[in-house]
Amino acid sequence: MQLPADIHTLLKVLGALTTGIGSILLAWRVKAILKWVVYCLVAHEQSIDQLARIAANQRQSDPIVGGVTKHLLDIESKLGFVLLILGFALLGVGMLTTAASYFVATGL
Repeated sequence: MQLPADIHTLLKVLGALTTGIGSILLAWRVKAILKWVVYCLVAHEQSIDQLARIAANQRQSDPIVGGVTKHLLDIESKLGFVLLILGFALLGVGMLTTAASYFVATGL
């Protein structure tokens, strides 16, 4: 693999790579966040259904789920937040690097 000889092309390639990596990180984080939001909503609905059955003097068919928000907050407060920030940072750096390649090419 040959690296580009001129700085203009090198900056464009680096900009495209960092923007691509940032986009992939953000897409992965959004997918994980949405998955956990769906889990929380399903657990919430199940619990409401079971509470409604209890209020109507019917027998519970499933357990009442508790503590879901604690698990969601635990997951989002660790590595996930760092990856989200890193994804946005890489997007920004990639865009700035691509913009800088224009100024290098024009000699500004």
